[in-house]
Amino acid sequence: MRYIRIRKLKKEEKNGIMVLAGILAVSILFSCTTATFATGANFLRLLRQMVIMIIIATGMTFVVSTGEMDISVGAIYNLAVNVMALLTLHTGLSPWLWAPVGILIGAACGGMNGVISTSLGLPAIIITLGTSYVYRGATFVLTGGYSVGNLGKSTFFDFGTGAFLGVNNTVYVALFVVAVSAWWMKRSVVCREFLAIGSNANASRYTGVPVKGRKIQNEVLMGGFAGLAAVLSLAFMASATSEGGSGYEMLAITAVVAGGGSTEGGSASVWGTLGGIALIMIIKNGLMLMGMSTAYQEATEGFLLVFAIAMQRLMHKRTG
Repeated sequence: MRYIRIRKLKKEEKNGIMVLAGILAVSILFSCTTATFATGANFLRLLRQMVIMIIIATGMTFVVSTGEMDISVGAIYNLAVNVMALLTLHTGLSPWLWAPVGILIGAACGGMNGVISTSLGLPAIIITLGTSYVYRGATFVLTGGYSVGNLGKSTFFDFGTGAFLGVNNTVYVALFVVAVSAWWMKRSVVCREFLAIGSNANASRYTGVPVKGRKIQNEVLMGGFAGLAAVLSLAFMASATSEGGSGYEMLAITAVVAGGGSTEGGSASVWGTLGGIALIMIIKNGLMLMGMSTAYQEATEGFLLVFAIAMQRLMHKRTG
């Protein structure tokens, strides 16, 4: 008699199946309850709307892998996009020149988060709660609370609003960033040390891992991702608002957890995060098409975060 060996699914594969099942279920639901959800135009619009959150959530994946959470990313993103817009407006120079500045601003803010957190020995979530107000305050001072627009014409904006094969150019940038990040997380020693720190920081320290240095590096990386998101946002919108980026941090954390990342650290997947953000944005899009108010949409997002954490904890207990 011939026996067939059934391979046991890994935890990451189980998470992936759950996320895909969730995406399929909500897609069927909204296809049946709205007339415009299952259309090509809505699909292309949804892809474009996902770009900023894909970038920020990818950065958050690295942060969560170390057992930390950064809730200043929305404020960092907003500061970077407004600084780039103001520089473009007041200098008259091409926004292409200011794109690296936006990324550097994000990385610098992230670095400050990391240095303060590791110097004081406090969790990043506590420090970034405070610095988020600092970054938003700085944005308000720079802009006076007004939106920044009328930035003129540029190939930078042409690229942001342009499309290839019907898909917005920024979508390709986001997917490229995801692919590179997923490869780097799987192959690099640095990312293995991120995960080791999340699993057991003390044990990692005893084995020679520079825990403080890696945490600072992680925050710099997160800030850089927020800065890159700001670049893509400015390229598409050709403007900036003083209140942008609000709630982005919670969406990013929810996506990471929904994609299999552990809030305690030691487990995270870039591809899983991509699935998580797709699930969340599909739900947001469907609720909007159903005419649900913003307040109810935010309540739903909060429920999703709690549900994702609860499911992650349940799976963690079952797998030991």
